[in-house]
Amino acid sequence: MCGGDFVEVYSEPSQLGAWDVVVTCFFIDTAHNIIEYIEIISRILKDGGVWINLGPLLYHFADMHGQEDDMSIELSLEDVKRVALHYGFVLEKEKTIETTYTTNPRSMMQNRYFAAFWTMRKKPVEMNHSAS
Repeated sequence: MCGGDFVEVYSEPSQLGAWDVVVTCFFIDTAHNIIEYIEIISRILKDGGVWINLGPLLYHFADMHGQEDDMSIELSLEDVKRVALHYGFVLEKEKTIETTYTTNPRSMMQNRYFAAFWTMRKKPVEMNHSAS
């Protein structure tokens, strides 16, 4: 998947509530706008669906200098969780995992990440049964 594909593909109306689980592995920090990614993940999950994430928040566009529309929204982990709660998620499990990414285990050079791992569940939308 190339930069921008996630937003384009999963913003399609056919994706609304289409998924039981979304797994983001070393992914959410690829967003220019992480809030948009979280909104899309919430929209494409069924009620009660699960979002599993593993990865750092390195924000791939952080050091880019260019036009204003190329700017990046870079939230802290705590802010990412707050935004997720706003979009109807409940945090079920969270921890930091020390891990590698595309590393040769026999290499003398090993990059290590302290990655955010969580599972969040999308709260079911409660129907309003009051008379209008």
